[in-house]
Amino acid sequence: MLKKSVFLLLIFFAVKSHSQRYRDYEIGPMVNYEHTSLYASQGVFPGGVGDDKSISGFEPSYAAGVYYIYYFKPKFGLGTELYFQRTTSSDLESGEYYNSLTFMPYVNFDPFRQISNWYFGAGFGAAFIQESPDYGARVKEEDIRVITVPVKISTSYRIRNHITFELGAQTEILEVVNDNVRRMAVFFGIKVPLNRLNRYYYR
Repeated sequence: MLKKSVFLLLIFFAVKSHSQRYRDYEIGPMVNYEHTSLYASQGVFPGGVGDDKSISGFEPSYAAGVYYIYYFKPKFGLGTELYFQRTTSSDLESGEYYNSLTFMPYVNFDPFRQISNWYFGAGFGAAFIQESPDYGARVKEEDIRVITVPVKISTSYRIRNHITFELGAQTEILEVVNDNVRRMAVFFGIKVPLNRLNRYYYR
């Protein structure tokens, strides 16, 4: 019992001393201005024929939600995003789009240490499809997924205590329509650390 108590105390003091050395986290809203598209077989679109896949036209869209990130070191952080995203394409009929709720764990790191506050990021998560286009008889119902696995890569510039600007791209490991449709997007995003913003202005 004594050994267990000593062991737990050592862990406690180790964690406490690490947090005293460096503790930096952010939580707040995020919004992305996106250009979205589909990498899809031509046969799923009205008037399309064949299984040849190509990128359909990009259309402006958006994503919005909240984020949290904890920086273990000034150059390394682990975070999560939870956001609503709309995906559309110029090849879809007017009013047709995907709506999804996405949970995206990600990492931010600086491998070069040349420019202060410049990060590279990568992550993958789960997207829960809330609404999808009506493909009619062109797509079998059992081929339409309600959960997909999106991945993203990005680069960002962080103005600590104020705002983070992010530029990146997102696609899916699992297609939203099996073997036929994969969503994709390029985006410019803004993240505002409300916890640090309040501390900065009201200290």
